[in-house]
Amino acid sequence: VQTWLTAMNRSIVLAKACGDLRADVDEEQMAFEIHGLILALHYEARFLHKPGSIARANNGFENILARYGAPSKS
Repeated sequence: VQTWLTAMNRSIVLAKACGDLRADVDEEQMAFEIHGLILALHYEARFLHKPGSIARANNGFENILARYGAPSKS
């Protein structure tokens, strides 16, 4: 898990450096939110077998990207 979290954090840092995320993004906070979303998905889909869990997780991830994403360059 730690290896995966480190890789995710590195990806967030790179996305900031490329300008895909806002310059003020707290990498650890964003990683925490994504990790929490993934844990919720596992719980809902795998243990509770709740329909729509994957769609809700995708929606949650889109919300995270919308909050932290850099404004469009166009």
